[in-house]
Amino acid sequence: MMPLRMNVQSTAWGNNKLYLQVSDKMSDQLSKWKDSERMLVDSDGLAFIYVLENNDGFIHISIGSKHWMDIKKALLEKAAVAVQNDQGEELELIAFSNEMEYLTENIQGNANYGQEMEDEVMKIFGTEEKAQ
Repeated sequence: MMPLRMNVQSTAWGNNKLYLQVSDKMSDQLSKWKDSERMLVDSDGLAFIYVLENNDGFIHISIGSKHWMDIKKALLEKAAVAVQNDQGEELELIAFSNEMEYLTENIQGNANYGQEMEDEVMKIFGTEEKAQ
């Protein structure tokens, strides 16, 4: 079975936490999901994918580049990150910061992710010392 994919529709801030908001009828089952504590990269879609799971398989939460400035702010402020559905239920993404820091460092200067992904990551997350 293919993983269920949900795109982050918007972001919101509250209590030093970044909420990645999803609006999909399947997100009503958020309380039954578990954090798999890992991320993937969708170079073609310019997105980071946080992996969750339930009894039926995996749920991919796709975080497109339009939300990356909020992601960077969350990393800099050491804020918690959670996925949230329309009912206000939330699931904290425990490994989010560690996974993002690892991936953004790995992507910089790495042609395996494609030039467009590398350029976009450098634009948002890059630093002078990492670029050298």
